[in-house]
Amino acid sequence: MINVNIKKIFGDYVECGEFEIKIIGGKVKVYYHDKIDHFSNDKIIISKKNNKYLIEGKNLAIETMFKEFIIISGQIKKISLGYDNE
Repeated sequence: MINVNIKKIFGDYVECGEFEIKIIGGKVKVYYHDKIDHFSNDKIIISKKNNKYLIEGKNLAIETMFKEFIIISGQIKKISLGYDNE
């Protein structure tokens, strides 16, 4: 018999459309962002509505990109919520 975790499967899709940042296995998974404002190997800035989120580290890369989410890998050092570069 295959053990299927239905709660996890539904949990990933029930909150469709909600912006969310998760750290899974040392990677950052960002759901339902509006755009990527900046991308380099040490800094990624993501925006949702009027808010910006800064991910800093080394050797950062967008490992996976879908309409619903992106996965960022590398040596993640810091995530700043509500980032404002002014």
